[in-house]
Amino acid sequence: MMKIETIVGDVVLLVLQDAETLKELGIQKNKIYARIAGYDENGIWIEHPNFQIPRMENPDDKNSKINTETVTASVLIAWPYVCSIVHFPGVEGFDFPDPFDQHIGFDIEN
Repeated sequence: MMKIETIVGDVVLLVLQDAETLKELGIQKNKIYARIAGYDENGIWIEHPNFQIPRMENPDDKNSKINTETVTASVLIAWPYVCSIVHFPGVEGFDFPDPFDQHIGFDIEN
């Protein structure tokens, strides 16, 4: 029997509903590959390896230029959005295609 705790740290295929609502997080598709960071009563936590955060060149100057920095973030997908989770136990490398060579469902430009 499969238990959800076995997928933490693995790359899975998440099938989502109402992906339109998740666009603010950069999720553009209803099927995304993602590494699972954890889960709790609120939902499933996934790794977002290309999350953009704003950084001011000089925080003391309100007119300072704002740049973006790419960081790895943990993103919560609430349970009501999760239709299904597809796990690939025993598939070494899971590189068909390598989900980290793609945007894995995230649109970092928006």
